[in-house]
Amino acid sequence: MSLRICSYNIEWFNHLFSTDNSLKNGQKERERLTAIKNVLSSIDSDFVGIVEAPNTTKDRQQSTIKKLENFAQFASLRTRKALIGFISKGEQEIAALYDPNKLTVSHDPGGDANLEKNPPFNGRFYFDTDDDRIQEVYEHYRPPLEAHVRVNGTSTEFNVIIAHTKTKGIFSSMDILHWERESMRNRLKLCAECEWIRRRVDEWLDATRDVIVMGDFNDGAGMDFYERRLGRSAMEIVVGDIFNPEKILRSFKSKPKWTKDGWKPSSTRFKDRVTEDYVNVLIDHILVSYNFPGEDSATYRIWNPFEDEDAETLQDDLLKASDHFPVTLDLNL
Repeated sequence: MSLRICSYNIEWFNHLFSTDNSLKNGQKERERLTAIKNVLSSIDSDFVGIVEAPNTTKDRQQSTIKKLENFAQFASLRTRKALIGFISKGEQEIAALYDPNKLTVSHDPGGDANLEKNPPFNGRFYFDTDDDRIQEVYEHYRPPLEAHVRVNGTSTEFNVIIAHTKTKGIFSSMDILHWERESMRNRLKLCAECEWIRRRVDEWLDATRDVIVMGDFNDGAGMDFYERRLGRSAMEIVVGDIFNPEKILRSFKSKPKWTKDGWKPSSTRFKDRVTEDYVNVLIDHILVSYNFPGEDSATYRIWNPFEDEDAETLQDDLLKASDHFPVTLDLNL
């Protein structure tokens, strides 16, 4: 049996929905909705982890699940059921769409509310990020979604963590004024969030569960000066420790190489504030635990139409749909 897993950051997906959870009818909104429909229909995944999913409000009048399931009906997708975990503290959620004919999926939060070292993702995490022997306190702005997935009619089951970790971007004029301080603070928060995710991975692996970690991590090995100062990237924290090889999460893409246009392969790009050039980066990832069923013959793709010939026919839709390209992993179970 083949199983396709997808991670997709759909840029400001919530802008395409009305407050009553219906799809907007404006021309621009419909063009984007159609583009997203075409992309997801072409990819045809069994499970889609969505970053920047539409909002859920505190009063639950606006619902991520209703919005996504309304979209799935509009797009005639197999992945017609939606799942969400802990809601965010502001806008945009982390969610999943899945095919209920093939998969049974549930929110399965881990951690221990009584432990500072591995708390639930909607709690507080105490961690010394700057080696001053003082633990800082961190919270997820968008708590990662933890899902338990069972492949119907088989004995295959695994846990998925979908994350959208701290951006390192500098956006406000005050941040620019204090560039050095804000850059390092953002990098430390990113590392803390990834350490928190890694501890949850260890929890699942210690319970002999197979694990997939996916999402937009705003990071990749060798991406900036500040990670060199700290001696490692945040993604390397998630991947694991070389002295515990059985617990390392596998990436099916080699480390990106630096080119005249930035990193290759890449899943998105950003505008350099100094040079005003666009720089390609690989920050969307799918990582799989050691000996995951079917990983020996797995196929990994970044649907970047400028780097993948098979994605060229989707170029217009991919560019209209989002500022990120989807990533897929095919497993033969």
